[in-house]
Order: sequence, then C-alpha cells, then structure tokens
Amino acid sequence: MSKYDQFEGFQIESPENWTQFKKNKFDTKPFGDYDVEIKIECCGVCSSDIHTITGGWGAQHFPLAVGHEIVGKALRVGPKVTLVKEGQRVGVGAQSWSCLECRQCKNDNETYCAKQMDTYGAVWPDTGIVTQGGYSSRVRTHEHWVFPIPDEIPSHLAAPMLCAGITSYSPLVRNGAGPGKKVAIVGLGGLGHFAVLFSKALGAETWVISRTHSKEADAKAMGADGFLATQDKDWNRKHLMTFDLVVSTANSFGDGFDLSAYLAVLDVHGKWISVGLPEEATLNIKPQDLIANGCLIGASHLGSRREMLDMLRLAADKGIKSWVETVPISAENLAKTMQRLQGNDVRYRFTMTDYDKAFGA
Repeated sequence: MSKYDQFEGFQIESPENWTQFKKNKFDTKPFGDYDVEIKIECCGVCSSDIHTITGGWGAQHFPLAVGHEIVGKALRVGPKVTLVKEGQRVGVGAQSWSCLECRQCKNDNETYCAKQMDTYGAVWPDTGIVTQGGYSSRVRTHEHWVFPIPDEIPSHLAAPMLCAGITSYSPLVRNGAGPGKKVAIVGLGGLGHFAVLFSKALGAETWVISRTHSKEADAKAMGADGFLATQDKDWNRKHLMTFDLVVSTANSFGDGFDLSAYLAVLDVHGKWISVGLPEEATLNIKPQDLIANGCLIGASHLGSRREMLDMLRLAADKGIKSWVETVPISAENLAKTMQRLQGNDVRYRFTMTDYDKAFGA
C-alpha cells in the first residue's frame, strides 16, 4: 500500500514496447499549498510523446504515462492558490514547475529556468516520484502552470494549443510577427499549422515552405498568403532577402536539407528560429551563409505563462480553430494513434477524449 495518493493512467513500460499501453495506478506528488488537482477531460497527442516512449530523446523513467496537452476541471486548489478557482476549466502544458525565483523566471522566461520540470518524466527531488502525464485520470500541478481556458474554445481544440500552440506562438510574438512583417513557416505539420494560424492572426504576411505541393491547399485554407515548395527549381529566387522571420518546425534535417537556401530568403538581420526537435539531427551552418544578410539563427522553447494566456485570448477573440481529430482514449486507441502520428497520418493534431468512459465519472 503506497503512502502517497495514487492516480490511474495508461503507461508504457519500456521503449521496446512503446505501443503497449497498460492502465496502471501510480504515485503522485503530495498536494502542496500552491497546487491544483485536475480531473482530466481530454489530452492532445504530441510528437514529444513518441520521441519519449521510443527512447528517441534518450533514457526515460518507466513506467510512464505521457501526454502534455491537458484540459480538465480544477477539482481542488491549495490554500495559497490565487490564479485558479475550484470548478474552473483549465489546461496544463509541457512544463509543470520552475523555481520562480531566478532571473529567467522573473523575466517571463520561466521555460528557460535551470530547475524547470516537465509535466511527465521528471523526478521530484524530495520524494523520487516521477511526474506522469495526461493519459491519466488526474494531474496535480503548481498553479503557475495551470491556465484558465476561455469559454469560446472547445476543450478538444484547446488541448493541442497547450504545447504545439504555445511552441509556435512564442517565437512569433518574441520576434516581431505582425502587420508589415513577412513570415515564413517551414513545414506544415502539427506545429506548422499552428504557426500559420497564429502568424495570420497577428497580422503578418505568412508563407509556408514545404518540400512538395501536397499541402498547398491546406495552407491556403489556413490563411497562408503564399506557398513555396523546395522541390521546385530555384524555389527561393523571387524571395531572396524578403522575409523578416523564418520559423522552422521541420521534423527532419536529412540529406538534401539545404539550410543556406532558407537563410538566403531572410532580410538583413532577419531571424531563423527553430522549434522542431528532430532526433539526432544536425544543422550544418557555414559562416559564409550568414554574411550576405547578417542573418541570425536561434531557437525557442515553449512559452511563458503570460504568453500562454495571451495566446488563448487571441485564439478566443479571433475564432482560431486548430485542425483536430478526436479519438476516444483506450490502450488500443493510444497504440493506433501513436503509430499514425509516427507515420504522419494526421492533419494536423489528435486529441484523446472520452475520459469518463476510461476512468469513470
């Protein structure tokens, strides 16, 4: 009998069996003064889940329930909680803790805190308990990483915004996307589709760069102003030094990925910001490629609480609707959904639903 409270979730027990989800009980952290306990209603499916359970991002703490695009109801709030009310519909993303005291945390950069902890797979130092994600009955999270969901956004559409959405939104606002700016989104997948939706909502001229023309119609339906396919000869010629910002959501930098051709479309001191995290990928950068336009290369990780709340408000006000396929949560459906996502068989996000049927009302 565990001395800790226990929740129930669909866990993977090893990378070798990454499609074999088993419903188990697991220990959860002691309830703290600033904690919110959430009964989960639905959870988005992220490529991070696959990279984690397959071992693609390195060793993990198994057994593990993944899922970090969580929406549910705040059942219980700690005595010092001020940001969330009991009964409120709320969300939790990929991060669940940071120190809130360091320079980064005090400057709306808490996702860069050296002590930050992920929603799943992190270890609480005082107990050794491993954080478990959103393919579970409940989650217990510090209030700073619990976000009220605007009434205008349905839960199954809000869920993917809590990781993929904020990952795409933060680099746009931090790098000036807006009226009078020309922005390119590299890759039209789960991240890329959010980047297009938010870039347009922010008022920027927005283009998609993809390998082929297969998703051009989708890009235009999302509001993209233009589309470039790198399979076309001289695809970048008419756009050299015209973009203010390129946000790369690419999930592969394999053979034939010509970074110099992408950097060449940036205006003077334009920025290439990478948000995709391909496994064992290397970007080959030639100093000569940076000289012609003085372009800058960087990256972005999730987004701050302030940015999360602003993003959700923007989505509510502008009626932004992510492209989502819902799937009732079960061990079998999780296995199928992970395999479909790995095979890029989704346009453009999954959300697992029907939690009451799996875990009880």
